Amino acid sequence: MHVKGVERVFLRLPNWLGDSLMARPLTGVVRAAFPAARIVASGPAPLLELLAGDRAWDAALPWPAAPAAVRAAAGGAIDAALVLPPSFSSAWHAWRAGARARIGFAADARSLLLTHAVRRPARGDLHLGREYLLLAGALGVDAGALGVSALRLAGAPLPEGAGARGGFAVLAPGAAYGPAKRWPLPRWIALARELSARGLEVLACGGAGEAEACAALVQAAGGRSLAGKTSLPQQAALCAAAAVVVSNDSGMAHLAGAVGAPTVVVFGSTSSAWTAPLGPRVQVVQHATVCSPCFRRTCAIGYECLENVRMEDVRAAVWRALEGNPKGAIA
Repeated sequence: MHVKGVERVFLRLPNWLGDSLMARPLTGVVRAAFPAARIVASGPAPLLELLAGDRAWDAALPWPAAPAAVRAAAGGAIDAALVLPPSFSSAWHAWRAGARARIGFAADARSLLLTHAVRRPARGDLHLGREYLLLAGALGVDAGALGVSALRLAGAPLPEGAGARGGFAVLAPGAAYGPAKRWPLPRWIALARELSARGLEVLACGGAGEAEACAALVQAAGGRSLAGKTSLPQQAALCAAAAVVVSNDSGMAHLAGAVGAPTVVVFGSTSSAWTAPLGPRVQVVQHATVCSPCFRRTCAIGYECLENVRMEDVRAAVWRALEGNPKGAIA
């Protein structure tokens, strides 16, 4: 049964950068379906700042947000809460906020807290962005195709000196998820050297947790490490200005895809059918093994899924990206 009389909506966004970017089709269709509704979003503050340009909500509350604060921001009782994280606590929060309809993915005890517990497909049967759109069905919204517009940037300046030498490539050799998402560092170093030989400055980027991998890359191949030194809006601006972004399956790949950058992403233990970045110029490089996708963070048998991604495979994708981008047209 569809929820009727929707005037106040609460969006509990995912906690991860990539998941939040894959949720943009959902937030967009909800905004379009209920243009007069007051929509309140809550999630990690940096993600709210990054996504503000979409104008998909009227008020934003950094997570954790007290249930009373959510009601106050909504201006009254909440008609519908869309709970995107799969946790019990997020469903509990929507219940405590008093949302009349609480919509989220079914999962054991948490389903008791939801008025619309949506059955989730097996991982990889649908793209995660399409999974999120299933939640809109409870509101009577026909989501249509999995489309997404380019992320509107907040006008953040590039880090000092970035691009001063001309064109640059962003490389993201880390991945917070674990080693099963990290293409071998020696191959990153070889790729960085080839990009430098082409005349592109190499910028190794990522969060503070990727600083060690980024430092090792630039120590061996030259360039600059900006890991942990940029805000999300700054990193988005860097990706948008890059000749090419090459990344492991991480938030960086999703950010690059969202801003429309030429993006090459290496997949290992996870499923590109499920979580490939959304964007018009994304190329996925993956050579799945018989045990893939296993979704493990570590592997006891040697990360064959990543070892199978050869240097020439990634190079070919990068060269294709550069050929289609004037920023990379450096002989």
